[in-house]
Amino acid sequence: MKIAHISDLHFGAHDPEVCDLLLANILDAEADLVIASGDITQSSTDAEFAQAQAFFARFPMPIFMVPGNHDLPGMDLARFINPFGRYKRFLTDDLNPELATPLVHIKGINTARRILPHWNWANGSVSARQCRQVEESFAASSAPWRLFVLHHPLMSPKEFPLDITVFNSAELLKTIANTQIDIVLAGHQHHAYIETRQDCVMEEDHMTLFVSASTAMSTRIRRQPQGFNMLHFTETSVRIDMLRYDNGAFTIFEAVTHTKAVDTA
Repeated sequence: MKIAHISDLHFGAHDPEVCDLLLANILDAEADLVIASGDITQSSTDAEFAQAQAFFARFPMPIFMVPGNHDLPGMDLARFINPFGRYKRFLTDDLNPELATPLVHIKGINTARRILPHWNWANGSVSARQCRQVEESFAASSAPWRLFVLHHPLMSPKEFPLDITVFNSAELLKTIANTQIDIVLAGHQHHAYIETRQDCVMEEDHMTLFVSASTAMSTRIRRQPQGFNMLHFTETSVRIDMLRYDNGAFTIFEAVTHTKAVDTA
């Protein structure tokens, strides 16, 4: 199974040439699913969401997405009355989606908030209810792989260009460990990155990969060019190809392979 992980498309501040090339690459790879981890638009306008809607309509495979902070209106009344109205009207009603396949079980949550107890409302937050939803989603899962999708990354390595806060992230990290999630997909930083974390769960060690994607197509470049990730799954292993845009093409600049521990009991 192949899953394309794209993030931070920022329609309205995107490069049309890179957009077309991204589409072509994912189609040529014959991905089975596309996961978009937020910031679909730049300013959450009708025109930007219409562009995003038309883009996603060109994919024959399912699209799994969560919103980002840029998918909320700016400082206008809509942000406080109906913050995700346009996102729901043009893209999807589900802000905390779930998808179960025989090989991969995927749960996503919305970490963008209309208001936060912080001067920077671009930060993220997680509720206790969302943590319970994650636990409930994976409680009966029998798929070999468990994926979790959110916009704001939970890891903050020194390589990241921004300092961000995800309120209640400690509780969410406990949930990730307790539910033995294998891979966490995020965006926001416009920086591709993979970090592993090993937690002791029920007297067994379990490895979680925290995977961030660069901006897929926007002109808002930070320390890396545009890029996306391609995940290749078998029953027991995953290879994550990290691709970046350079000289008119997306090429792999790093690949990480992870093999799950097999229970031989």
